Amino acid sequence: MNTKQKLHQLRMNEWTTRFSDQKASGLTVKEWCNQNNLSIHTYNYWKHALKEELASQVFPDIVPIVIPESSASPAPIVSNDSVLTNCAIRSTAKLTYNNISIEFDSNISEAFLATIIKAVRHA
Repeated sequence: MNTKQKLHQLRMNEWTTRFSDQKASGLTVKEWCNQNNLSIHTYNYWKHALKEELASQVFPDIVPIVIPESSASPAPIVSNDSVLTNCAIRSTAKLTYNNISIEFDSNISEAFLATIIKAVRHA
């Protein structure tokens, strides 16, 4: 851990104590901040920072899913010598893993399907 990280952790520990003190005081945040010569903005900044830190420790393996943009329109279906536009025959598939079920269209790309599977595995 470098110096910057150590200083950040020290501040997080300091603010964890301050949040406990504020709660135990029975004062509102505004009253407590006034008594301790702190701005509400600073209080809220560190409250948000601490929540983010805790969330990253609890959920370190969250995999973001990026939905690819599809510019291709469905191919027209030819039926009885006439062309139907904006129609396509589609089928769906269902993926179930660890009590998570996702239904998706059969024309999903392999890359996007792999991303979904990776995300579900880490859920």
